[in-house]
Amino acid sequence: MSSDLAVETTDLTKRFRRLVAVDAIDLEVPVGSVYGFLGRNGAGKTTTIQMLMGMLEPTAGEMRVLGFNPLRQDVPMKRVVSYVPERAQMYDWMTVREIVWFGANIHPRWDDAKADELIERFELPLRQKVGSLSRGMQGKLALALAMASHPRLLILDDPTSGLDAVVRREFIESIVGVLQEAGTTVFFSSHIIDDVERVADWIGIIHEGKLLVQEPLESIKSRVRRVVATFEGEAPDASEGLEGVLAAERSGRQLVLTCEHWGDDLRQAIDALGPTSLETEDCSLEDVFVAYVRRTPQAGDRSRAVGGAA
Repeated sequence: MSSDLAVETTDLTKRFRRLVAVDAIDLEVPVGSVYGFLGRNGAGKTTTIQMLMGMLEPTAGEMRVLGFNPLRQDVPMKRVVSYVPERAQMYDWMTVREIVWFGANIHPRWDDAKADELIERFELPLRQKVGSLSRGMQGKLALALAMASHPRLLILDDPTSGLDAVVRREFIESIVGVLQEAGTTVFFSSHIIDDVERVADWIGIIHEGKLLVQEPLESIKSRVRRVVATFEGEAPDASEGLEGVLAAERSGRQLVLTCEHWGDDLRQAIDALGPTSLETEDCSLEDVFVAYVRRTPQAGDRSRAVGGAA
């Protein structure tokens, strides 16, 4: 495994009978990055994380997490890896103070001062029982417990799912505040694009078990462009003959294309259709995500990542 990678997998695969939940993915999560792992519900995100945490055995492939084999070296790995699932399982009958004490007594890398700082920052009520906390407060408590052990890698599995917009924003801001100080590598799985875009510097997109994209956020946003071609009459059908087009939509005189690799070759191919004007626009991460997972048939099936860790 490369020392520059916190997570590295090769052909990682998980099958449940006939269902291929994760299909030969090659993850490369750079050390010190915030890696946003995007996918629709059922895309394979949680299955991937459960394998990385040693909770599921892969059907095929290899994986390393901070250099550890999660299946054979789970104890030393979990000393330096913190995991926050969508619904963290905590002792509901304990108070916040009691569960912090419990964490301090079971984790060898526990930092009391860091725990106290995070409890205060997140305004967690020490005397209140965990079971009576709101969903958002429980998420902040789980994050505080995870970070108080000074993890080298923090894995978050859809932690904002089910939260309303205000609480989600508060939770994401909490993550941003912690990460600015900690320097921890973060693997952040979510189907909520805006949440990931706020914190991530690397992006992986998984769809139907396949890793479609893996590269820095700024790279993918500069590479994928929306192109609007306007014609004198009705826009032509561009379903064939244009390489590198992720999505094509016709609306009257306009042809709107989402292009995977915008450049001179594609510009010339579109010019050959005879538009009266041609404009390019930036794409948001949500635009990019939707274009890949709803890719038009002529673009072909995609079974490997576009980019890779440097």
